[in-house]
Order: sequence, then C-alpha cells, then structure tokens
Amino acid sequence: MRLNSRTANPFALAIAAALAALSLTACGGQSDAQFNAAFDKSTHDSCVNSAGSHGLPAPQVEAYCTCFVKEADKLSVPDKMALPAHEEKITAMAQTCLPLMTGAAPASNAP
Repeated sequence: MRLNSRTANPFALAIAAALAALSLTACGGQSDAQFNAAFDKSTHDSCVNSAGSHGLPAPQVEAYCTCFVKEADKLSVPDKMALPAHEEKITAMAQTCLPLMTGAAPASNAP
C-alpha cells in the first residue's frame, strides 16, 4: 500500500474538525489536565474513525493515530485550542506519522 501526503490530508482534516468541536467545549472551566485528557481521546478516536473508514489495516491506523496524539501533546493547551485554525501544523504532524501507515518509523521533525 502506497501512501502519500494526499492520503494523510483527509485524516488531518477529519482531526481538525474534531479539534474544532473540542476547542469549543474547552471554555467550560476545565483544568489543563482535563482538557489534555479529553483532547487526546477525541483526537485519537477521530483519527481512528477517519483512517478506519478508508479501509486501512488496524495496526497501522493505531500506530499512526497514537503517533499523532504524541505529536499534538508537544503543544501547549492554548496551541491545541488554536490548532483547528492552523491546517499547516496539523498536516506537518500528520506527515511526521505517515510512515507508520506503512510500518516504518515515524519521520523526525528535529532540525
């Protein structure tokens, strides 16, 4: 199975939609820890649902989505809340994890 940036983009866009919904509910007085837990679960579940709907193998989908959540966890809460407005950041995070869809190691985004 050959995947490229066009394949990752639908996942990234689905994740962005889920993040937008989550950031709207974040204004309800949650602590950072509560927000982060909800963010991780929502992001992971949206990713799995989106990737799974494309008929991709479950082990690769799980690895990719777990990687994506780990990449997002590098962001602060305000940055996570603003993420839906920054498709380029979502796409970059998706690109880092894309190799996991083929069983390879994630790309390094170190300078």
